[in-house]
Amino acid sequence: MSTTRRKYAQRLPPAERREQLLDAALSLIPAGFDTVTMESVAKQAQVTKPVLYDLFANRTDLISALLEREAGRATEQVLAALPTDFATRSPDDAFADAVRVFVNAVVEAPDRWRLVLLPPEGTPREFRTQVELVRAGVLAQIEDLAALGLKELGGLDDLDSELLGHAMLALAEMSGRLVLTDPEKFTPDRLVALVSRIAHGLR
Repeated sequence: MSTTRRKYAQRLPPAERREQLLDAALSLIPAGFDTVTMESVAKQAQVTKPVLYDLFANRTDLISALLEREAGRATEQVLAALPTDFATRSPDDAFADAVRVFVNAVVEAPDRWRLVLLPPEGTPREFRTQVELVRAGVLAQIEDLAALGLKELGGLDDLDSELLGHAMLALAEMSGRLVLTDPEKFTPDRLVALVSRIAHGLR
């Protein structure tokens, strides 16, 4: 009589296992939140369900932890892209560089940014609300930077820094969505080249 040896997941420290399981859950979300079940996540991570239940009490706990992680990491990436001053770069160069950093972050973590920029059906309202709150905070910072940049460039007092801030954020978000939906056509270099032309055209 033949027997089949059961496969066991490689032992990992709890923190490392937790990240693996959240990564597995994140990879399923583009197909819709309904596809994220304890069984599908365990299968995606190639672990048994008891391994998953050791770290997450249920599906709600798992998704809550995932969304908290992704919101935090997305926020960190956005803030890291924003310039803090214009001591070493002109405002127009700084804005183009910020979009480049942001678009590259989107390319490096597409599942995270689909969740933020192109939320699938079933995305929890709480997460959408959190994203909007973070976006409002980022917009306020960009508006301040726009005002500072216009002052630095000089001779542009007729430009509305508040509207410019909205336009800058919208342009960055559009670039992120395009690189997600058609990465071969809308490459980071192509998108940043346009942003740079627009930014330098303010002079």
